[in-house]
Amino acid sequence: MAGGAGFVSRAHQTGDSPTSMNKTRPLEWLLACCMIVWGVSLLRPGPYFDLPAYRVMATIAHETTWGMFAVCAGLLRCLGLAVNGWWRRTPVIRFAGSFFGGLCWLSIGFLMYAGSVVEDSRLPAGMGFYVVFFAFEGWCTLATGYDMNKNGSLSTGAVARNVR
Repeated sequence: MAGGAGFVSRAHQTGDSPTSMNKTRPLEWLLACCMIVWGVSLLRPGPYFDLPAYRVMATIAHETTWGMFAVCAGLLRCLGLAVNGWWRRTPVIRFAGSFFGGLCWLSIGFLMYAGSVVEDSRLPAGMGFYVVFFAFEGWCTLATGYDMNKNGSLSTGAVARNVR
């Protein structure tokens, strides 16, 4: 047919075409890099945890510990995304990264909120970012779960399909 009207690609017929649901890799890279930047910010000279919003976090661990943890988590996620994107399609790695990333952002946001409540102080100006990051990590977790289902990652004997 002229102009491609009525044309259905083989990839679309077999279900191998990427959908909007599983096009989250750039977002996953962004969130991993945000985690690294957050951690590096805590590793810079000068105290952060003397601010009221961080005081509850300071009772759990020193800011250097939080910073190293965030940098390592972000780097591990970047490594997983690189393996997934360049060598082998393993949506399980992406799922674990987005799920763990979501837990990290949720924990940071909750502890900063708790610190503000305990210290009876204002929430930090960037507090909303943690909620947004958590929401987008949730979207990435759902998308990678979809990819795992489509790829047959958790099924025994399933024929794996290429998830782009």
